[in-house]
Amino acid sequence: MKPYPFILLLCFLSVFFPAIQASDDDENEEHEQQAVQLVNGEVVIQLDEQSQEISGLETRKIKQTEYQTEFICYGKAISAKPLLATRNQYLSTSAQLSGAKARLSEAEKNITRLRNLHKNEAVSTRKVQTQQSLWQSEKAVVDELSYKINQIINDSRLQWGEQLTQWTTNADSAQLNNLLTGQSILLKLSLPAEKQPLAEINKLLISLTGNRNQAFESSIVSLLPSVDSFSQGLQYILLTESPKISTGMNFTAWVPQQKSTETGLIIPETSLAWHLGQSFIFIKIADEQFVHRNISKPIRVANGYFITEQLAEGEEVVIKGTQMLLSHEFRSQIPDEDDD
Repeated sequence: MKPYPFILLLCFLSVFFPAIQASDDDENEEHEQQAVQLVNGEVVIQLDEQSQEISGLETRKIKQTEYQTEFICYGKAISAKPLLATRNQYLSTSAQLSGAKARLSEAEKNITRLRNLHKNEAVSTRKVQTQQSLWQSEKAVVDELSYKINQIINDSRLQWGEQLTQWTTNADSAQLNNLLTGQSILLKLSLPAEKQPLAEINKLLISLTGNRNQAFESSIVSLLPSVDSFSQGLQYILLTESPKISTGMNFTAWVPQQKSTETGLIIPETSLAWHLGQSFIFIKIADEQFVHRNISKPIRVANGYFITEQLAEGEEVVIKGTQMLLSHEFRSQIPDEDDD
């Protein structure tokens, strides 16, 4: 067989297939350009329904809602042992004071009786003076123990605040018994330095993992007299009955801001995309058309992001496929190598 026909065939293929490939590339490029267009100064991504289905793209109409903004702070579960030590000291001193008061009362009765007898010259002056000295001695003991009781209470107030001090010094405190038996856990929460005291808030959600979806409830007991040495913020004592937390564990708390609720919309986390520090979402404006919209200051919430502006109720937001649409938009911005 002569080699000439074979050589001619190779030459033909070497010219024909690159031409086909170039034609396919041109068609793909043309299709990509048609998929992203500029309409009224806005980039519109065209995506047919079949492509939407294949890519798993999903949208959802967003409803308006009210939300109370929150800030995050941190704390630690603390031991109730210092409260037990204060309680034991208080009860011991109280018992001593009760005994001293009984002896003082008896001394007062004796001195009154002896003074009456002394008026009738039934007892000597010396015996009255001896009883007077005994009364003064018992009164000094009562005064000293009373001072010690006040000192224990004041020290507790300075360390723990009024509410915990009341629990500690109450002879039959159910709250303190729950702490000592482990039915309740004591928590110390530190606010950021710039935050004001919590007003009209009784309960907070806390989490060991920082995940608000896994948060459990805690009750605010009291404001501590001292600020946190690290954050320089106010400190609060909380109480929880959750078995999930033990002494020594750190936790995250979500504190509602001290103002009325805001009206806005909550979008899923998957709706939001980020690029060069700017956040944005994609809106479906027609069956096969999508546009991107910048979002300023989205607020992270438990089930996504809370948005107060740039989005209206009833608009159809992309909740799955955001990154795919973003890729389409980016490819449309890449200049053609043949363009000058």
